[in-house]
Amino acid sequence: MENLQEKQTYDLWQKYINTRDTEIRDQLIMKYRDLVKSLALKTVGRYQYFNYLEDIISEGLIALMDAIERFDLGKQVKFETYGSIKIRGAMIDYIRKQDCFPRRLKKMAKDINEAEDILLQKLGRVPNDSEMAEFLQVSLRKYEKMQSETCVLNMVSFETLIYGQDSERLKIDNTDHIVGPEQEIVDKEMREVLRKVLVGNIEMLNEKEKLVIALYYKERLKIKEIAQILGISDPRVSQIHSGALRKLKKHLEEYLNQ
Repeated sequence: MENLQEKQTYDLWQKYINTRDTEIRDQLIMKYRDLVKSLALKTVGRYQYFNYLEDIISEGLIALMDAIERFDLGKQVKFETYGSIKIRGAMIDYIRKQDCFPRRLKKMAKDINEAEDILLQKLGRVPNDSEMAEFLQVSLRKYEKMQSETCVLNMVSFETLIYGQDSERLKIDNTDHIVGPEQEIVDKEMREVLRKVLVGNIEMLNEKEKLVIALYYKERLKIKEIAQILGISDPRVSQIHSGALRKLKKHLEEYLNQ
C-alpha cells in the first residue's frame, strides 16, 4: 500500500512538473496542507508572546505553494523534507518580523548580546554569568532572570539562522527513514545542524547547558518537562537554554558561512 501511494505521489509530481497544470498543483496543496497545520501548531506552541495560529497557517500555505513551484523532483529529495524546511523557515521569519515581543524584552536582549560581544573581545573567551552581571551592573540573580526572560528571542534568532537556509544549503537528502509525523523531519534537521556545530565546540558549554540543549532539541522535551527531570524551576531551564543558544549562535553563523 505504501509503495502504491508513493508511486501515485511521484506520478502526480511528474504530471505537474511536465504540465504546470493549476488543478494538479491544487491537488498537491491539498495533499500537503496537513503538514502546514502540523508545523504551525508546533511553531506557535514554542514561542511565547505569539499565538496567532491562523496567521502562521496562512504564511505556511504561501510557503507551501512556493515550495511546490521550486521543487526539483530530479534531486531525489523528499518533498516533505524540502517543504518542511521552507515552511518552517517562513513561519519563523514571519514571527521574527512581527512586533509581538515587548520593547523592554528586545532592549534587554540587545544589551546582553552587546555586553557579551564586548567581553568576548576583551577576555578572548565566552564570559561567565558573573562577569556578564558585573558588566551590566546588575546582581547575578537579576542577570539570570534577564536570561530567562529573553530565551524566546534567542530561540527565534537561533532558529531563523537554521531554517532561513534553503534545503540545498543544508545538504538534506532522503537516505534516512522517517518514522512518525512528518514534522519530525524539521527536528531531525535541527539536530543534525546542532551536531555539526557542536563538533569541536562542545567545550564551550557547561554540563547543564549540554543537557538542556540535548533534551530540548534531541529528545524534543518541553521546558516544563526538562525542569522536572533536572529538579529545577522552569525559569532556570529557560536561563540555561538562553545562555547556551547565545554561545552556539556565533559558531552556527560561522558554520553556515563556510
